[in-house]
Amino acid sequence: MSEASHPCLTCGACCHEYRVEFPVYELQSMGGSVPDALAHEVHGNRWRMDGTERHPVRCVALIGRCGKQSICSIYEQRPSTCHHFEMGTDRCNEARQRHGLPPLTMPWDEFPLAA
Repeated sequence: MSEASHPCLTCGACCHEYRVEFPVYELQSMGGSVPDALAHEVHGNRWRMDGTERHPVRCVALIGRCGKQSICSIYEQRPSTCHHFEMGTDRCNEARQRHGLPPLTMPWDEFPLAA
């Protein structure tokens, strides 16, 4: 199966639903991978992806429209919060439902790209 058919590459519902906070050490300036310019300090050692602090939520790293070939522009550098978000879970399907997308119900080991 090709990466182009992976549900996370055409969805983006989670990027439109959830606040993305992460520890400061994940910033590039601190030795991590998240670009500093795409996030802001919340307090102390907590940072947040721009766009996820308001409603409606839309992470600044998202390219495209929800449900229409959405792609994370920093997928390889994304924060641990995004890295650990699991597709097909209740939270994933709730976000998809809020954006008019059907739930994900197939076996995920068929896809080479992890959410």
